[in-house]
Amino acid sequence: MKLSEKFALYRVFTSHMVLQRERPIVISGTAEPRKAVEVAFAGRSRNAVAGPDGEWNAEFPAMEAGGPHVLTVSGAAGSAPVVLEDILIGEVWMCTGQSNMEMPVFSENPFFRTLNAEEELRHADYPRIRLYNSMLTRRLAPEGPLTDEAGFGWQVCNAETAADFSACGYFFGRQLLKDLDVPIGLIATAWGGTDIAAWISREKFEVVRWQPFYDSPDEQERIWNTLKTADNFKALLSWLERFDACGKAAPECLAPEFDDSGWKPCPGATAVLPRPGRYVCRLSFELPAEFAGRELELKLGIINDVDATFFNGEAVGSTGVETPAYWSAERKYTVPGRCVRAGRNCIAVVADDHYGAGLVNVQELEFTAPGLAFKVRPECRIDTVFSLPADFPARPDVPSVGANRCPGGPNYPSTLFNAMLNPWFRYAVRGTIWYQGCHNNGEFTYYPLHKMLIDDLREHWHDPEMPFLLVQLAAFQEHSPENRREDAEAEAVPFAEFSPYALTREIQAEMPRARKQVGMIVSFDRGDHSDIHPRDKQTLGFRLARKAEHMVYGRETVCDGPEFAGFRQEGRQLRVFFRNVGSGLATSDGKAPAGFVLGDRSGFLAPAEAAIDGDTVVLSSDGIPEPQRVRYAFTSYCRVNLMNKEGFPAVPFRSDKLDYSGMFADLP
Repeated sequence: MKLSEKFALYRVFTSHMVLQRERPIVISGTAEPRKAVEVAFAGRSRNAVAGPDGEWNAEFPAMEAGGPHVLTVSGAAGSAPVVLEDILIGEVWMCTGQSNMEMPVFSENPFFRTLNAEEELRHADYPRIRLYNSMLTRRLAPEGPLTDEAGFGWQVCNAETAADFSACGYFFGRQLLKDLDVPIGLIATAWGGTDIAAWISREKFEVVRWQPFYDSPDEQERIWNTLKTADNFKALLSWLERFDACGKAAPECLAPEFDDSGWKPCPGATAVLPRPGRYVCRLSFELPAEFAGRELELKLGIINDVDATFFNGEAVGSTGVETPAYWSAERKYTVPGRCVRAGRNCIAVVADDHYGAGLVNVQELEFTAPGLAFKVRPECRIDTVFSLPADFPARPDVPSVGANRCPGGPNYPSTLFNAMLNPWFRYAVRGTIWYQGCHNNGEFTYYPLHKMLIDDLREHWHDPEMPFLLVQLAAFQEHSPENRREDAEAEAVPFAEFSPYALTREIQAEMPRARKQVGMIVSFDRGDHSDIHPRDKQTLGFRLARKAEHMVYGRETVCDGPEFAGFRQEGRQLRVFFRNVGSGLATSDGKAPAGFVLGDRSGFLAPAEAAIDGDTVVLSSDGIPEPQRVRYAFTSYCRVNLMNKEGFPAVPFRSDKLDYSGMFADLP
């Protein structure tokens, strides 16, 4: 068999990676069709032949935890081998979901980083934890699954790499390292504000005969035009006028001959915009002679939020708030032939970040012309035009929900499955931790969709009982972190018969009963009435790790809090029974249990007085002389304190919950 002259590894395989222990190790890449490569790893060698599609696979036997090891891929004589170093064998977990999984250990936004972030980073050197941060290079793919990653590769955990990584994932992995004493690999693929349908494959939707896809090409524009009539869109336009008045980019910095050697370099051609403001990102590269004078189609990727783009000093396109879901739209601009020269060229992107941290996510420049195609990774440098002052008013809310569900937005069904998950199914993992639900808040269909997600991941990883751990939504009332409510005001909100957040938590609590090897941790007690992003991700990471250690690694440890097991009426009182009481019931503050509500047959609800009695809680209320039902933390937000003596909080519940399996009996 002839050896290939051209070959590569898929980008999920890089130096510093962790490979899953106790599983067959499969390494894959591309080569010339029907030609071979030689793959050497840990003292063994394999010949792998590329199929007609140019993909090859080399399988090695399962290994125990350890390392470091070296992987070498070689081809025909004269071709340079690919060598990966510092490879460990250990435990690998996927960390995915929406913004609460995306929240980094540290960011410039004080409301979007973990507690004690600076102190955490001072102690973040863990050479046996390896991180792959796909969130920095996130992509959309509504048209179909992508075959490979676009990220920077595996990185050793330290203060720099941990800062941008999922805080929830990092603290989970840190606890696993401490307790299991094996290398830990963590992959972060979260995207804030996303719908669960975006993470499910189109194949799965078709199997269950679900039709969430927009069929009309005019749907995106129709939704956006409707949203643009909203008052908050008008407020956004007024805010943008003030933003724009803060400063302009100097015209000379857009020209190709401008000296940008003093600007900050951006490894991997991805520029992170650390805080709201205006930036100029210069992308320099070489073009082959055959492109000179040709009109080109330029693909830039996603720029968050808006941009104006210049090719060799001439404006070639811009994307602003008039574009549906502009903050996640992929940029595609036409470059006139008069701008295109052989050799050195420069693209200047004036990028405005309106909220939090932004991104110029280029990775590779892609040019196409009739009969020609070319990709190149440019040299990237960035400079700040202005950062918004601390007292500048926050950006008004953007009318985003409907627009996000259009093909150009991150909530279009399957687009994130295609772009963020599909490249990883070739890489063995132990399981998934999942923190999502806010975007589907109050939707009954979240029950079948959540089951579909779990099944979908397991089918694509060919692991029918792959562990799946989810974080139940935290207590939350109204997102206003810069204008917080007083605690007493938030706690005075009356209990409602129906609470969208309570419904979502109830559905999440059903998942361990609906599917095997699914675990859930409670975060209600760590919630914040004025911030949808609770900052105590340390506690959530610890709880996830304890759940994994019990469920996956067979450790005899308490990992769950008290769970409703029934009640008994005793005159004017109700006695509530619990599972998972551990060594006994307790409260976190030593006070009487809070967060209980009693109800009667008419539907009336009233707060209850509660007292711990052994492994039960006894409830009464002057307003409910004949209690017939009980609820605990079944609301958007309330103060809670019930736990077991091991410190794990009680699971929110209502005794009169719905039968979800009966509601969706016609779905798998």
